[in-house]
Amino acid sequence: MKISVIWAWSRWLALCDVLAYNGNDVLVYAKEPNSAEEINRNHTSIKYLDGRKINSNIKACDNLKKALDFSNYLVIVVPSKFVPSVLEEIKEIKPSNDYFFINATKWLASKKTIQQTINEYFPKHRWLVSILWPSFAKEVVDKNITCICAISKDETEAQFVQALFSNNYFRLYTQTDVIWAEIYSSMKNAIAIASGIITWLWYETNTKASLITWGLKEMALIGNTLWAKQETFFWLTGLWDLILTCSSDESRNFKAWYQIWKADSAKEFIENNKTTVEWLATIWVIEEIAQNYKLDLPILHALYLVVYENVKPSDMLKKIMQRPFIKE
Repeated sequence: MKISVIWAWSRWLALCDVLAYNGNDVLVYAKEPNSAEEINRNHTSIKYLDGRKINSNIKACDNLKKALDFSNYLVIVVPSKFVPSVLEEIKEIKPSNDYFFINATKWLASKKTIQQTINEYFPKHRWLVSILWPSFAKEVVDKNITCICAISKDETEAQFVQALFSNNYFRLYTQTDVIWAEIYSSMKNAIAIASGIITWLWYETNTKASLITWGLKEMALIGNTLWAKQETFFWLTGLWDLILTCSSDESRNFKAWYQIWKADSAKEFIENNKTTVEWLATIWVIEEIAQNYKLDLPILHALYLVVYENVKPSDMLKKIMQRPFIKE
């Protein structure tokens, strides 16, 4: 099967490798010409995968029209804030609704999920499935055993994508709770930021376990308030993803807090950051949800104050530990 992948960065170069390993023809649209040249010439990505080799059957181009002409099966893996502009560009170049969308971008760059956004731009597409995963791209390329989710309101569509990607080291499970799978997998990014504080301050297992437990409670509180399915919370896109992201220094979210805590401010990091960190928009949207439903979310609210009101992280940690005793 021919498959076009829109944007080449670590997550989807890894999934391209899976697709090519499974015998598919894969063409990657790499927005940066140098990335496309490196993939075609060396089958590597120094920038995104530390030079690891990817399948030699993966081809790349820096021309979006060429990628759209290659296949109607589109794998979308774009940082969430760029999703609307990329969809607009696709629509201008090739306004067909005859697309099979596979989305790997997580929610909370706005109040709409990624699937809702794609549906607005292409309301008559053939089908739409999201792939959300608690895993690191480099480990996927290294063929470490990995489990992720294929999520669609239509179980048959999810099963098709499940079969498309699964093999002896990469396994997909299906899920139908589309909105909450996206929300939970985004919220965990924010909790991972707080995990970075703990590591930088040399706090150990007790502290990290407390943080993860409290983070789970805040995620569950939002989910219960807005009628999420319990199995979504406890499965790959919820609990599993949170534990992975908070437990490894490979996470971009985790690494970001090293820089923020060292400066005791988020301002410099936000102004100079050049990597993809989805939690910036996530924290804003979660704060709006908390205010609208009057939810007590001390960890997530503290992150909001640090990121958007320039409160010192060191001050926020003290305030959390000095909160009045209430029934919790």
